[in-house]
Amino acid sequence: MIDDPYPEKWQDLQLGVRRIFRNVGLSAEVEVDLITPRGSVNVDVLATDERSLDKIKYIVECKNWSSSIPQSVVHSFTTVMQETGANVGFIISKNGLQSGSKEYTKNTNIVGLTYLEFQQRYFDAWWKRYFCPRIGDAADRVLQYTEECNGYRDREFNKLPQDKKEVFEQLRSQYAVHSMTLSMFNLLAISPSFNTGKLLDVPSDLESFKEKVLAQITPGVEWHCNTFRGLLDIILQFLGDVEKEFNSLFGGYIFDIEPISGVGPEGPQ
Repeated sequence: MIDDPYPEKWQDLQLGVRRIFRNVGLSAEVEVDLITPRGSVNVDVLATDERSLDKIKYIVECKNWSSSIPQSVVHSFTTVMQETGANVGFIISKNGLQSGSKEYTKNTNIVGLTYLEFQQRYFDAWWKRYFCPRIGDAADRVLQYTEECNGYRDREFNKLPQDKKEVFEQLRSQYAVHSMTLSMFNLLAISPSFNTGKLLDVPSDLESFKEKVLAQITPGVEWHCNTFRGLLDIILQFLGDVEKEFNSLFGGYIFDIEPISGVGPEGPQ
């Protein structure tokens, strides 16, 4: 899924949970001390949805144990939930809850999940809020070099010596399709109706996404990875390397244009 579902260390589990929360737009920290009526308590992960009306608060207990989680852990966590006023509690572990623990959490605001189940729970939001926008933004930077009409690029292109113009045209021909199709990942943020052919539907698994989608929109490129985060990293690396090839011809990224003096995003100062 998003990350390796079986981290070696409990610290990696904590940091992985924090990272996913942050990726979907929540503020999150690990090893947080909270004040309760009985004193201070340390929680593995505290996350807050700052955009929600009531600033929904999540508390996570991370147990990277080889065995399932017993009721005693759930009972202690219930007390923490009550005394900290958290809205939702997760007990995230390698092998889930024991049967008695599962029964105990029914009709409560505590959810027992494996790390894989936690990733599956938030994958839709992670895909739409993090994966797609990051790829779309990186591809947009390359697209400005390769798109059919771009007056500023054309003016800078005309200043190049002939040998660099030839290299530019080769690069543009090579990467035009890749930059255009990968920039489409930003369209989901505008409207789901732009999802032509359903290519950007939330994928069911990594391999089918690489075979059915990436093979179509990035012909000639193979993506070797085992997780969606790994895929994101190598796509961003690919786009970054392509951008560097173009930048090297112009001496830098030519579209970072300074605003006219005295005029900012709010108009004249």
